[in-house]
Amino acid sequence: MVFKNLLMSGLLTLMFLSSCQSPNTEDPVLKLFADFQPDSVFQPTYAKGFSIYYYDSLKLIYIADPWDETAPGKYILAGSGPCPKQFKSPDLDYLRYPVKNWSAFSSTQIEFANKIGVLNTLGSVAEPQYISNQYVHERLRKGKIKNIGMAYSPDIEVLLSSSPQFVFVAPFKDNKYTPLLDAGFLLIYDSSYLESSPLGRAEWLIFFSAFFDKEKVAIREFKNIERQYNSIAVKANAVNFKPDILTGHIYNDVWYMPAGDSYMAQLFEDAGADYRYKNRAGTGSIGLDFETVFNDFHSSDIWVLIVNHQGTFNKSDLLQMDERYAGFEAFKKDRILVSNSNYSGFFEKGIVEPDVILKDLAFYLHPNLFPDYEPVYFQWLKE
Repeated sequence: MVFKNLLMSGLLTLMFLSSCQSPNTEDPVLKLFADFQPDSVFQPTYAKGFSIYYYDSLKLIYIADPWDETAPGKYILAGSGPCPKQFKSPDLDYLRYPVKNWSAFSSTQIEFANKIGVLNTLGSVAEPQYISNQYVHERLRKGKIKNIGMAYSPDIEVLLSSSPQFVFVAPFKDNKYTPLLDAGFLLIYDSSYLESSPLGRAEWLIFFSAFFDKEKVAIREFKNIERQYNSIAVKANAVNFKPDILTGHIYNDVWYMPAGDSYMAQLFEDAGADYRYKNRAGTGSIGLDFETVFNDFHSSDIWVLIVNHQGTFNKSDLLQMDERYAGFEAFKKDRILVSNSNYSGFFEKGIVEPDVILKDLAFYLHPNLFPDYEPVYFQWLKE
């Protein structure tokens, strides 16, 4: 597919590679393309971890280093035919698209595939116990998808027998994928979970789609998500009163609260909530003791809680975690919103439904805005 002079409401912007915000110009991959100008470049609106450069039928897909923004990152060259001789290099992996067989190491990647209609190309998965997609489980039962075991210690022989064109993995600082690289697998890093905004995470759908030549589908789907998300955010932030939000719970004596530039803090802001740590810098979590959290949030209007619990989770289960929770006003007034990720799909399907998650929160925070809405991910915690 040739993406020449294609504009998608600001999502796809024509620009020359030399004028882009690009990684180190001494990068050996960029030297390979020094004499070529891309036909077009996809620069994400919200995501910060990838870009796609189009050269006729070739796609140079850039994945930023999630730990060091000054590092050169990683490139994948994708083409519809054999790799052109001038681009063959030990510094550049080549992948032929559309991909017919790949391996998923995370359930969120399955949701990307499902969203653009290429789930039939999935050949193997890690940790199927965390996958809720019934189509995948049916194909696992029939042997059409292979179970390669744990993501950190996959069965290399089973994965080899599956012959994936690439393995979609999440990057971690303590890289545990050396055995996969030594076995010759092409690893493509899915950094979507490191994006600090809900729409940024969802925009990785477009990154994923490039390997299947499904960008038009992905852009259309993302634009729909974006439109609905922003519409909800506008309504939620037009209200006069914004409830004070508490979130998280204590774990091994540490209460992790989202920093002000994090994914959850962004969700709270867009849902029309007042989050007291919204001005604390950082995109990750802040580790606190119980006393600090209680002092700052004991009078909060609503407690947003995400748990992974077998069966129904209720107030008794919460107190079994820590009896001190009973001192929070949100607990006393039965104002605890809970998403049990064991079956809600918050960390799985939620990556491609940030608009639905946002509407859930906005519905509970401002019920008059969406009176007939049926929440999907959250519900009030019951006795």
